[in-house]
Amino acid sequence: MPVVRQDNPLHQVLQCWLASAKAWERERALQVCAQLLGDCEERFEVMRGCACKQFGFLVGLLGPLTTESLAASRRWAGVCLGHLLQMQAKTRNVAPKAGDVACLRKGLDATDDVPLLETSYEIAKTVCKYFPPAQAADFMSTITESLKCTRDERARAAEVWMTTFLEECGQLIYQEVPEVLHVLYSRLQTMQENTHRPLLLLAVYVLACFHHEPVVDSLLQKRLPLDRDAMELWSILGRSSLGVQVLKYLTQKLEAAGENSPGPHSAAHELDHSQAALESLTLPRAISEVVFLLPAKERVQRLLPRLLPGLLGEISKALGEGMLLAPLRCQRGLFFSASRSEDKPRSPYCEALELVLSRCMEKRWLLLLWRQGAWASLKNPQAHADGVCLLTSVLLRNQLVTRGVIWALSQWLNSPSGNLQLTATAFFAELMKDPPVMEKKFLESVLGVLVEKSQHGIGAVRQMAVRGLGNAVRGAPKEVHKHKAAILEVLQRGLENTTCPVVAAESMLALAEVVRKLKAEGLGSAFKDIARSTKRFLEAEPDVLRFSAFSLYAVLASSASGKRSFFTREVWETWVSLLLHLRDPEPEVSNVCRTTLYVCAPFLVLGRVQQTIVTSIGLSAAQLQYEVCHCLVRDAPAMLEKLHSIARSRRLENGQALHPAAVAVLGDILEKTRGLSGSWQQLE
Repeated sequence: MPVVRQDNPLHQVLQCWLASAKAWERERALQVCAQLLGDCEERFEVMRGCACKQFGFLVGLLGPLTTESLAASRRWAGVCLGHLLQMQAKTRNVAPKAGDVACLRKGLDATDDVPLLETSYEIAKTVCKYFPPAQAADFMSTITESLKCTRDERARAAEVWMTTFLEECGQLIYQEVPEVLHVLYSRLQTMQENTHRPLLLLAVYVLACFHHEPVVDSLLQKRLPLDRDAMELWSILGRSSLGVQVLKYLTQKLEAAGENSPGPHSAAHELDHSQAALESLTLPRAISEVVFLLPAKERVQRLLPRLLPGLLGEISKALGEGMLLAPLRCQRGLFFSASRSEDKPRSPYCEALELVLSRCMEKRWLLLLWRQGAWASLKNPQAHADGVCLLTSVLLRNQLVTRGVIWALSQWLNSPSGNLQLTATAFFAELMKDPPVMEKKFLESVLGVLVEKSQHGIGAVRQMAVRGLGNAVRGAPKEVHKHKAAILEVLQRGLENTTCPVVAAESMLALAEVVRKLKAEGLGSAFKDIARSTKRFLEAEPDVLRFSAFSLYAVLASSASGKRSFFTREVWETWVSLLLHLRDPEPEVSNVCRTTLYVCAPFLVLGRVQQTIVTSIGLSAAQLQYEVCHCLVRDAPAMLEKLHSIARSRRLENGQALHPAAVAVLGDILEKTRGLSGSWQQLE
């Protein structure tokens, strides 16, 4: 086709004249354009399937000129569009309808602005019937340029042509959506305070009404959150009637993240990796913006079974392999406050998850999650599993753990990703504490998985599995009793895990739940084995082991009614540790030790010592130690001598070394009670 190219100097001159501030120059330029296009039409060769190459660009340039101030200019613009329509019709090997050609000239002699805009609108509808979809971006680029025109009539006409094109041709331009959106997005960046900015936002919305998926895909390639324009576009979509559809598609994108990657050495892989990396930043921000503005929060609740696993999975994977290597803490609050400070930037996926949950539960539950450090824990490799447990606990209380959520996370239990396995195991560990009633039948299979995971190669997974077995005593007592032997074997084996102290500690806490439920009679010979194994940890170096050991020992004492003679002998061997760790350097250990000493008091032979411990409320740990030693001076000097012997060897009678802090405490006790023996003999 002999029509000049956009980069041709003659074309640039004509375009410059068409934008001239002088009406007569614009009229002359339109006349020249009409003559050129008339010559082109006469020599145009029919090429089936090949559109007029400059149709979109020229329509965008000439369409708004149908409202020119000079009637002659308007008529020349109509003539130009007529030639273009004829050529475009020939590419389809059809003749344009007589009414369509007549429409291009009808009404252009009007003098009032309103009829002229209506006429321009009718012409635009007619031209759109013949519009080649592949040239949509060219048209949008040219028509949006006309919005910058200082002449109001042309700018208003450009608005009419742009909205008419999107309404009439929007359904046909699926493939061109990324390019069209790029044009609109670029114009937004240059029209920050322009009066036409709302129109551009509306154009994106209209485009999304026809094709929300490619619009979302294109927007996800914009750099959030630094880009104000992209954020505003997400806001427009979120608060509109398309909000639910957009959120569903974002959820679908979240679920599919990382699933379809090409070969590692292909060019497609590099491009896909680049796009995926960008979407990993933009996707959670987009979800946050849409969820925040979505009018109907019940729609968010319906999508929670898909959003929760998707967001939680991305949080887990983002922590990398360090999450599997970092030593976890034990439960029951020991050292838990360390994760509550928000000293690092929040993960975008954490923020998105918090926003999603804000639409699904009351504010008080979100406040509880914040106070307990759930969000800080989720992004901390060392505390992620604890954060998952906290989150699961709150979800259970709000009845948000649905069958869909359970099914989705159960798929992670055998995932190639160790991070996802750990996250899922932590979820089910907490779920076993208070499972939904409708999922009771599912518990036995979960219990079997936890038993299997207790032998996992990753220590953190083993720890969560053991925790789940302990929690199952509350949530699934029948299943625990049914599989009592297997569970006891797993937990007792965990006490032998010297390479991973937290697993041993977690095993003791889980055993405490089992012992509390089954008592000595229900445990049989395992009761004695557990008691003997536990006392090995009373002087352990890691605080978490001493804490768990004293906790389990207290439960053993409370449950030993059927094994009284046996446990009396045990307490005779452990009373020194129980006494010394009343002043343990770790407050949590000190507190639980005092409780343990109290419940073990009935097993001490000396009645006066029992009475002193039982009535020790109000005494400090040091005062209680002094009072016990005072009783020993009067009633059991051999036991006091045993303390002196232990102080000299720094070892218990069974050969176990005292904890360094216990050695210091013992020295202080003996120093303060040195004169008690002689004073008592004189008193006698």
